[in-house]
Amino acid sequence: MLWLAPYFRPARRELVVVEVLLLLGAVASLGASWGMGQAIDYAGRGGEPLWIGAGALAYAGLVFASGALTWIARVRIERVAQEAMLAVKARLFSHLLRHDIALHDRLGSGALLARVSGDVEAMRLLFSEVVLQLPGDAALVVGMFTVLGFTAPKLALLVGATVPLWVGLVAWYRRVSPAAFADVRKESTALSGWMAESVPAIPLLRTMDRLSFAADHTAELGQKRFDADLRYGLQSVWFFNGLFGVRAAVLAAVVWFGAEQVARGEITAGVLLIAVDYVRKMVEPFLRLQFHITTLERARVGAGRVKELLDTVPQVVDSANPEPWPAVGEGFRFTSVDFEYAPGAPVFRGLDLLVPAGTHVGIVGPTGAGKSTLIQLLARFRDPTAGTVTLGGVDLRALRVQDLRRGVGLVTQAVQLLPGTVAENLGADVARTAQLLRDVGLDHRLSPDTRVGAGGETLSRGEVQLLCVARAFVHEPSILLMDEATSALDPETEARVLALRAARPGRTVVTVAHRLRTIQHADTIVVIDRGVREIGPHATLLARGGVYAALWRAQLARDGTAPDVSAPAAVSP
Repeated sequence: MLWLAPYFRPARRELVVVEVLLLLGAVASLGASWGMGQAIDYAGRGGEPLWIGAGALAYAGLVFASGALTWIARVRIERVAQEAMLAVKARLFSHLLRHDIALHDRLGSGALLARVSGDVEAMRLLFSEVVLQLPGDAALVVGMFTVLGFTAPKLALLVGATVPLWVGLVAWYRRVSPAAFADVRKESTALSGWMAESVPAIPLLRTMDRLSFAADHTAELGQKRFDADLRYGLQSVWFFNGLFGVRAAVLAAVVWFGAEQVARGEITAGVLLIAVDYVRKMVEPFLRLQFHITTLERARVGAGRVKELLDTVPQVVDSANPEPWPAVGEGFRFTSVDFEYAPGAPVFRGLDLLVPAGTHVGIVGPTGAGKSTLIQLLARFRDPTAGTVTLGGVDLRALRVQDLRRGVGLVTQAVQLLPGTVAENLGADVARTAQLLRDVGLDHRLSPDTRVGAGGETLSRGEVQLLCVARAFVHEPSILLMDEATSALDPETEARVLALRAARPGRTVVTVAHRLRTIQHADTIVVIDRGVREIGPHATLLARGGVYAALWRAQLARDGTAPDVSAPAAVSP
């Protein structure tokens, strides 16, 4: 966990102060017991009541001082740990924002949330409850044996002889707890990940009559979590009972042999009381050590997962010598492009395609043909496995990612809004937001300061999609990518969006659509299915009577529309 050290470096002086406070608290605790013993011996010798009362007040003052110093130290420790872990969270979240979309595909939102929140919290506990408090606990134990060694050597040897029992219990717990805790973490992550994914999907589950399935699966995961927690909890119970059992035995032995020493005049009653109080206190560091072990395991696993995530290097990054944003020139060109999500399962193999600048290109094809993948390659959310995708003759990998994001507007079929105002979601000022709302026909229903819920839960599906369309036009991009961007819109609203799409002369537009009427007026229509099957304008493809013509006639039949009698009969693909 040495990689975390830089996050604590700004608080070096504060950490020194904290350790000094903890050590002073340990000294005060030891002094309180010693002073109490001295006061009792003084009283036994017939001392003045006034001094006995002063001794009692001194004891109370030292107990209070020990508690106060420890409390102040813990507060300052917590502040240091919180600030350090806030920096870790900020770096981790920034890393996730810059990372490839492939990382989110692999881990999912539930697992990422567990790492950003749960794992970092475990590391905070490690530092606030373990690392920074161990010196104080160690000083307390060493101080106890030092005082006993000078005042009651035989009792010190007796207590020291029981240390292997304490250490043995700790060693046993240290050996069995990691595997049990790993099971707890595994089942906890599975349950939290499932809940994060399934709770937002409750309306869908209800619609599909899958609530019983979701409930059964949740109960199954909950039972596994319960079983893992129970195994781990029982180990903690055995450890606690063992510690208190050993302490009871040690206290009985100290009282027995100490009383004999008092009777023989080898030690005083006050020294025996000191020994008893020290044994009583000695269990506290070991109890904290049990908590420390638990926290250490959580933090060790959490730190490993966070470090693994931070060490995952994004593949979509700026080149060492990025090219300036090019003149669009010939537009987009795919040259011998291969792409696969998993080895041995290619989506494209040797794809060659030109998207001329300033034209509207429609992309159609069956489900799973690679249409959305094509959009992701154009937006450089992913890089091809082989071959090149160029813009204006420049490889997309040679451009700054930020330049590409500002120059390319994107609307996907997976619409997403964040909690906040409409203007905040669009990333525009009030005037620009108002203009865009007028353009998409939402100005009579929404205003720039209208607040929307997470995912647009306060809006209809069509309104959410229109806002996502408006967001793509904020910077008036010269390239517009639309992946099923109008699937939730009525024909009139869709026509307004299509007019907005074409409003800027020279804009390059690539539209993926299942509804072929959306792209029938495109300059070029590309039919893909793991590669380019057909290419040409609408009329040409209908006349060819191939795959596109079959798709067109199938949609007309589904919509109950008479076929275009001027077009030849379609040939089944």
